[in-house]
Amino acid sequence: MKDEEKKVCNCAEDDCDCGCGCDCDCEDEIVELTDESGKKMKFYHVGTIEFKNAYYAAFQPAEEIEGVDEDELIIFEVADGEGEESELLPIEDQDLLDDVYEEFCRVLDEEEECGCDDDCDCDCCKGE
Repeated sequence: MKDEEKKVCNCAEDDCDCGCGCDCDCEDEIVELTDESGKKMKFYHVGTIEFKNAYYAAFQPAEEIEGVDEDELIIFEVADGEGEESELLPIEDQDLLDDVYEEFCRVLDEEEECGCDDDCDCDCCKGE
């Protein structure tokens, strides 16, 4: 899959901070992913982590997608692509996928406990 980041908002509220004209949670980044057949799907980018010398990105569906539960976490390995696009590769090793999932859960739990935003400079956000 190729990763094309786009902010998308369809709620049409008047007082939005993201510039789309709405008053919603637009800070949640929606990413449009394109599969090998050219089909585009919208996902929330949950986060990207470094784990065992590689980068992994987690996504949740932002729209109904056949065969994917709305609360399902989908994890890809991030590989450099051409230009500004990154290629997202499926993780075929089930043990590695389980380890990456556990690391995502650990990182997300730490962020929840901290209560900081993405621009925080505290030790817990630096992974120290």
